[in-house]
Amino acid sequence: MVIGICGGGNIAHSLIGLLGADASNEIRLLTRKPNEWQKQIRVVNKEGDDLVGNLSVVSDDASQIIPDCELIILALPSQARESLIKQIAPFVSENTWLGSFPGMGNFELICHKYLSLKEKNIQVFASQRVPCIARISEYGKEVVMTSKKDSMAVASLNPSLVNQLSDLLSPLLNMQILPLNNFLEVTLSTSNPILHPARMYALFKDTKVDETWDKNPTFYESWNLESSDILIRMDEEVHDLLGKVPFDLSGIKSLLEHYDSTNAEELTQKLTNIQAFKGLLSPMEETKKGFVPDLDSRYFIEDISYGLILIKDIAQLWEIQTPYIDKVIYWAQALMDKSYLVDGKLDGNDCDELLLQASFSIKTRDQFLNFYQ
Repeated sequence: MVIGICGGGNIAHSLIGLLGADASNEIRLLTRKPNEWQKQIRVVNKEGDDLVGNLSVVSDDASQIIPDCELIILALPSQARESLIKQIAPFVSENTWLGSFPGMGNFELICHKYLSLKEKNIQVFASQRVPCIARISEYGKEVVMTSKKDSMAVASLNPSLVNQLSDLLSPLLNMQILPLNNFLEVTLSTSNPILHPARMYALFKDTKVDETWDKNPTFYESWNLESSDILIRMDEEVHDLLGKVPFDLSGIKSLLEHYDSTNAEELTQKLTNIQAFKGLLSPMEETKKGFVPDLDSRYFIEDISYGLILIKDIAQLWEIQTPYIDKVIYWAQALMDKSYLVDGKLDGNDCDELLLQASFSIKTRDQFLNFYQ
């Protein structure tokens, strides 16, 4: 199978190893830094045998990568997807599967806007979460995979094809693929867009503008009860929204259920002891005076501006009250010097830079339901 991978981060490196180790796959990589990649990518697997994935073509030119690809996977930040989709749109072949790992951040709306989905029979899909936890050890050469998931939930924009999608991905990734009922189970997933902002709020909410930290704390190992409490409250608000949308969205589990916990104390204990999360630091950068929150990190840009706020946007469309989500957005936008949420509504001056539903001509509940049915 001819597979195009778009991106250059941890997941892109891992996918090359996972998919490129099979000689029957031709792996092509679209990346901004083609000269920094070797033709073989090593995956150091902490849970099993190491892998070596072979790359056929590496380029920053979409015309050299995308044509004739049967499967295209985006593995890049949410904020980079729109420009990437516009770049590859002219070259996507007919009958191509086009997906994102993961897919929250209105990926499906971007694809619908820029791609000839019906004319070319392009099938859009995405996963709720990433297939593995990994960290690049040497860019363009090696990645360390600390944990590969046993299963991954995926959705197709055409729900009737989700089982066909599962049959396609399962042998490629060598894992169980769990079909989701509706693409909204990706769009409204309570993974990183809820998980990371809740923890950051608990960590940094009392930090003053010029205040510095002596050291960068671990993100998960020092997870506390306050982080769990705000996370649970935000998760409950999302599930209030899920209960109003007239689709089967049972594929989005509560985070307590996902982490096999029944309360904040058990959730805290669980998150502080996940082996794959050991050693992961908080989104901070070091200055001459000490550590400060890194406002350019994906935890802020992707998980707030292209994650939590987009969930708030849908909740607003359905008139769902979200006091805890609002609290976190108000805190984050003040730190980021942005104006998104004003008096409980996404009417701020900086909303034009976001991928809100209205920017895709979805302004009513009927339009929303028509798109996702």
